[in-house]
Amino acid sequence: KRYYNKVVGANSRLDELQAGLLRIRLKYLNEINREHEHIANVYLQKIDNKWIELPLVRENTTSVWHQFVIHTSKREQLMKYLKDKDINTIIHYPIPPHLSEAYKFLGYKNGDFPITEKYANEVLSLPMYVGMTQDEQEYVIKCINRFKI
Repeated sequence: KRYYNKVVGANSRLDELQAGLLRIRLKYLNEINREHEHIANVYLQKIDNKWIELPLVRENTTSVWHQFVIHTSKREQLMKYLKDKDINTIIHYPIPPHLSEAYKFLGYKNGDFPITEKYANEVLSLPMYVGMTQDEQEYVIKCINRFKI
């Protein structure tokens, strides 16, 4: 099951085919990063919902915005609401590393890293991909801004 790690290891999916595709894609990396930055900036400017905490952006910094991750204490309700609106979201790393089976040998328990545990229960990645249209993004924003408990 995704993100439920039983052993300590590495994830390396770069076979010859993936390397060939990456070699081509790298030519467009700056363009891809600019598109992600544009999508992130629109989300940051237009999402306005008291249940949503947006990512913080420090002054004089940049990001490639591989993911657009929000925080919400109402994650399950928001996910269901968005799914009902045909908007896919994903929870990246739902289990804090120190509580995963792979790191059980370290002896950590629930409560040892409260901020990490809180984030694992609150983070949600919104749609962000190369080719996302303005209409698609506006629909996501409209739905999120209308989300109520």
